[in-house]
Amino acid sequence: MRRPHAWLSRALLIPLLMLPSAVMAQSEATDEPPPITLAVDTLESQIDAVMAENGYAGVVFIAIDGETLVEKAYGLAHSDPETPITLDTAFGIGSRPIDFTIAAIYLLEQRGLLSQEDRLGDYLENVPDDRSGMTIRHMLNGQSGLPDFPANESDWDADLAWIDREEFERRTLEIPMLFAPGEGEAHSHWAFGMLAAIVERVSGQSYGAFLRENFFDPAGMARTGSYGETRDLAMTDFAAGGGAQHGLPNIPPNWGPTSWLVMGSGGMFSTLGDLRRFYVHVTQSGVLEPRNTELFLSPRAGLDGSDRGFELFSFSDEEFSDQAYVMLSRSGEPGSIMQIVRPLVTLLRDN
Repeated sequence: MRRPHAWLSRALLIPLLMLPSAVMAQSEATDEPPPITLAVDTLESQIDAVMAENGYAGVVFIAIDGETLVEKAYGLAHSDPETPITLDTAFGIGSRPIDFTIAAIYLLEQRGLLSQEDRLGDYLENVPDDRSGMTIRHMLNGQSGLPDFPANESDWDADLAWIDREEFERRTLEIPMLFAPGEGEAHSHWAFGMLAAIVERVSGQSYGAFLRENFFDPAGMARTGSYGETRDLAMTDFAAGGGAQHGLPNIPPNWGPTSWLVMGSGGMFSTLGDLRRFYVHVTQSGVLEPRNTELFLSPRAGLDGSDRGFELFSFSDEEFSDQAYVMLSRSGEPGSIMQIVRPLVTLLRDN
């Protein structure tokens, strides 16, 4: 069984002031060459060079002070048939669905259907004493005490092996806790899976259907979906990942339906345009109340990815005037995305 690389497993979004140390430390122990220095007046040609020199395939979007400076696609989505990546190409998006799950919980709370103070026992029966105090708030803020991933040695793959929600919830009740809820802090993909299960229990809909009805369709996100589905896209509309091969080509529709090993914290695909539409929708459409848009409007940066070969970096300031997305389907060794992320972080931080 292959587990996701630790640095790609999307720890909590990196606060803006931590960007220089937190992001750049990812590659301190490597033999990578010193990062280049990006300049606004030569940015497009420099990005072109970085993408070409590293053999990256993907899309890049950079806006500074509200002006789009780079919005380009690079490389091939498929080598057979040879198909270039476009700005509408769909990529695996790693752990980015965590933001979708947070938005879903906020919306259900606004509707009076749950409270962040609800406990695990409000949704599951026979909860052991050592996790009976776990609240939705604990799951949202990294204080649940649950381990990071629910996969175990019986699963042939940490992402793709199929388990249903019943099995996922059983594991949630049986797994040894890292600490008592609220008495420590450790990022947990597992906790967001449990939040996805709560979304289903409260809404009476599948997690994917709830997201589509309340966020994706209203935002115009027609190219965002779950593993195993196509959203009526052709094979060539997806970038084939450069990582472990599971299906030919290595694209989300060929990976089978999203397992509860990753539901709520992964298992989805999207495009550059759709991701940008999501954040506009949750912050500007009124679907979320102002108290629930604060997280999405705060300065944030995130790294996502998986061993399927997809990597995603994004940055936004509090006004969305400075933004950056790097979505890669082919980047060489895991972590090599830092060749473009490190100088980009410096440019955005210092601008």
